[in-house]
Amino acid sequence: MRSSTTIQLQIGNAIPPGNEKETGEIIELWHHANTFFNDRPFTAQGQLNGAADSYHISLDAGDLIAAMESARNQSGSFSKHQLAHVEDPGKATTAGFSIVVSSDSHTTTEEESYQVATIFIQQLVMAINLLRPGALQILDSRFTGEGAHKYEAQNYDSRLYYGALKASQDNQWPPLKTLSLEEVWSWLEDTESSRTDTALKSINKVLFTLLKVAQQRHEYSARTALLVMYQLEIMLECRQINSLSDLRNRIALIFENFPGSANWLSELHEARNGLVMASVPVHRPPLICHTTGNALRKQSGQHCAAVESGTALVLALLHDLIAEKAQRYRFSETMVRD
Repeated sequence: MRSSTTIQLQIGNAIPPGNEKETGEIIELWHHANTFFNDRPFTAQGQLNGAADSYHISLDAGDLIAAMESARNQSGSFSKHQLAHVEDPGKATTAGFSIVVSSDSHTTTEEESYQVATIFIQQLVMAINLLRPGALQILDSRFTGEGAHKYEAQNYDSRLYYGALKASQDNQWPPLKTLSLEEVWSWLEDTESSRTDTALKSINKVLFTLLKVAQQRHEYSARTALLVMYQLEIMLECRQINSLSDLRNRIALIFENFPGSANWLSELHEARNGLVMASVPVHRPPLICHTTGNALRKQSGQHCAAVESGTALVLALLHDLIAEKAQRYRFSETMVRD
């Protein structure tokens, strides 16, 4: 007898940024995801520090899709709708979706179901941002329904990943591939990232840090630069404090058109070192509203362009691994005497 539980997530700010073309692409992606995640096998930890178990997952994103389509119909694009919402709170940005967690082998407990649903949402954040950076926004979120008050929903912003997409487009580098949900999800399953709460493999360290980057809001300070630099150094196997030249050389091995000057890479490196040496400014957590984003970009100690370009490179490297069905790069130095 199959045991199933429905977990409901309400999102106060669910409309990501996007122009008219991007808005249509995002809505199309969510229609596909809504069909794709129908009674899909999912292996995950049912409890913290516990062993992984087999489940089935179904996603009902109908309410989210309806909210996105309404935003497009009212305002023409998601970005225009966000601006319209500032003047008219009736231009809603709220939405939600539900997740059915089921098991064929045992009766799932309430806490187990929330644990599995939370891991699935995290995998969904990774997958969507790999497919279409910035297409998922979960802000001001909360679980609803019986017993939901005992569990805290996690929040993930779309701003940084959307910024990475625009940086890639504006700079015409790094190249981001067009991938399918099927191949991205299959690759994520192969990494076994849903089966552990502690990343030991390099690829899972990078994937878990994708989630931490998605939790960053307006501030792209040295702390955010550290997270991005950490991902690059893990993937490119450059873990020395003075690894900048090795990073450049290895990026050039993977992407032949790498612009060697890439000042943003030096900025990331310096920001990381400055944080370690405690020589960077520290700002109080800011008020988050529609006007403070631009002001923060001009604040001393912010690394917006560098963080966005660095995140674009992280995505491009992951795209390359996914396309090649690989999980890591291996580099070897050789020496020849003539």
